[in-house]
Amino acid sequence: MGTLEIAAIGLQQDLDRLKATSHNLANTSTAGYKRQIAVQHPFAGVMDATATSIASTYTDARAGKLAATGNALDIAMPDGRYLLLEQEDGTQVLSRDGGLQLDAAGSLRTMGGLKVLGQRGGITVRAEQRGSLAIDGQGQLRSGDQVLDALRMVSLKAGQFLQPLGAGTFTADANQWDVDSPLLGVRSAFLEQSNVMPSQEMVVLMSTTRHAESMVRLLQTADEMAEKAIRRFGEHT
Repeated sequence: MGTLEIAAIGLQQDLDRLKATSHNLANTSTAGYKRQIAVQHPFAGVMDATATSIASTYTDARAGKLAATGNALDIAMPDGRYLLLEQEDGTQVLSRDGGLQLDAAGSLRTMGGLKVLGQRGGITVRAEQRGSLAIDGQGQLRSGDQVLDALRMVSLKAGQFLQPLGAGTFTADANQWDVDSPLLGVRSAFLEQSNVMPSQEMVVLMSTTRHAESMVRLLQTADEMAEKAIRRFGEHT
C-alpha cells in the first residue's frame, strides 16, 4: 500500500469520526438521543476486496439521565425498551424520545409528529377524555380510571444492533423484536436526556482534528515528493 493510499484511508476515517462526533454534539439536548460511535476497521480489512466501507457507525444504547418535566404525557422508558412509532409512509421505527403530545385531532404523537402506536394501532383520544390523561408504570394511557390503550414498546434481542435514521429514530430487524416481555418501570412526567457527554466529545473532536491535519500534511508531502521525482525524471530524459 502506497503513502497516498494510507493517508487517504486515514483521512476518510477521520472524516467519518468527525461526522459522528459533530452529530453527537448537535444533539446534546435532544431527549432520548443515543450517541453514535464511528468505529474504524483495520487496514487489512479495508484492503479486503469484499469490504464495503472503512468505518461502521454503532449506537451507544446506554440510558441517559432522567429529568422531571411535569408533563403527564412525557415518559421515560425502562432500559432497553423503545417506543414503536409510525412514519407518514406507514413504516415503523423505534425511539427513546418519550416527549408525547396530542395533535388537533387527538392523535398521540411525538414532538416530531410521528404517530405513537398502541396495542390496537394508532392512539386517538376523544375530546371528553383529554382532561385527566396520564401514563402509568406499565405504559397504559389512562383518562381518570379508564384505560384507553397501552403504548407499544419493544426491546431488542441480545446482539441486535440499532441503525440510526436521524431525529432520534432507529430501525432494526423486526423479526428480532421482543414484544412479549411484561412492561414495567415506565416513569411518567420524566424525560430521558441524551447520553452524550460534551466534554468527552470535545476530546474526540480535538484529537481527530489533529490526526486529520497530520494526514493532510502526509498527502501534501507525498504529492511534493512525486512532483520532484517527475521533474528529475524529466531532466534526465
